[in-house]
Amino acid sequence: MTEDYGKVLEWSVWANLDKHKDTELVLLKGHLILEVFIDNFIKNNTSENINKLSFYGKVKKLEKISATVGFESSLVECLFELNTIRNKFAHEWQFSIQSSGMDVWAKNVLSRVSATKYTRFTPRTKIVHSFSALANELIELEKRL
Repeated sequence: MTEDYGKVLEWSVWANLDKHKDTELVLLKGHLILEVFIDNFIKNNTSENINKLSFYGKVKKLEKISATVGFESSLVECLFELNTIRNKFAHEWQFSIQSSGMDVWAKNVLSRVSATKYTRFTPRTKIVHSFSALANELIELEKRL
């Protein structure tokens, strides 16, 4: 049942993001969706208050928890890379999604993390699939605990 649950959540992230055609909106919404997953994961596995933590701080907590169970994954590294891109978008007025490295990030995620492919890959759908793959990776980590 847990395996099916993970695939349903992976698909739901993909379906939610795939309806958006603006890649910058996919970046923002995908980042937010993953933050919700991370928040729930940390709340389920620690008693620490995370309300004042940034995304970066939450990923550091996630890294610490995943290390306790020996979870070997590129998950944390991919999340840190995503946060760097999202921060550039939030703070650089001349940000360009085309030159942001988002496409390279998505290729790296898809080569390092297992994922289900729901549509043919285009530059935008690779990004969408990357978010759903990372959501699934968080579910895989949850299974270990």
